[in-house]
Amino acid sequence: MNKLNKLLLPLYILFLIFSYFYVKSVIKGIPVSVEDKIDEKSVEVKRVDVTLTVKTPTFTKTYKQESKTNKTVSDLLLQVRENNTDFTFDRTAYSYGSQLDHVNNIKATDTMSWKIFDGDNDITSKMDSIELVDGKSYLLVYEKISQ
Repeated sequence: MNKLNKLLLPLYILFLIFSYFYVKSVIKGIPVSVEDKIDEKSVEVKRVDVTLTVKTPTFTKTYKQESKTNKTVSDLLLQVRENNTDFTFDRTAYSYGSQLDHVNNIKATDTMSWKIFDGDNDITSKMDSIELVDGKSYLLVYEKISQ
């Protein structure tokens, strides 16, 4: 046991010395990594003027909105709601897209639903990804579900 103690003490001291120099070389020799800079294309943001027409069996109302090109149809609905006290809506987002639950307290039912159209195209489920285009008119309609 005495011989083992005499051998372990010098080995421990050598271990401490090597550890000190190793840590010192690691701290000094390896630079901190820098993230690669990704060249991002600068997206030109322009002003766009769009209209949203809300159509139900009992009324029709058109809202004009000034927005930015990088905004989506979903953002348009939010902006119209912020700027007009007579417009409210609620929607549910799913993995495949979005669905409008109610507009101006008129709820979607099993037979009737809210749909957003860009011309003849139903863009309701894609409203979060379709960007606004200057001069476009979007139509929000409460209509019977086709079976």
